[in-house]
Amino acid sequence: MTSPLKRIESYPEESKRLIGIKYEDFITLVALAEKRHKEKQAEIEKRKVRLIASGGGRKAEMTPKEGVCLCLVYLRQKPTFEVLGLLFDVSRTKANNTFNYWVEIIREILPASQV
Repeated sequence: MTSPLKRIESYPEESKRLIGIKYEDFITLVALAEKRHKEKQAEIEKRKVRLIASGGGRKAEMTPKEGVCLCLVYLRQKPTFEVLGLLFDVSRTKANNTFNYWVEIIREILPASQV
């Protein structure tokens, strides 16, 4: 099964159908969301008590671009989280957690009428 993100990158003209926005707008949204994501991570890092050296630990399963795409696919198509997890090759729980994280960031960036 092809990931919606790979499909959008291969065929940018289909982004409107799959996620509800043009490809150029998607790229802009990803850039803004990634910037806010880094700010949020920096805030968390300031308050964190470190047991493992910075840079250690497990790497993220999804890139910010995949996370934003997952969120937009869910908002547009409304699949179950199990199906969403299958589309993005993650577990149902990871799909749910990823959606909830990125939807908060998107709400901070976009006005409520556009979300």
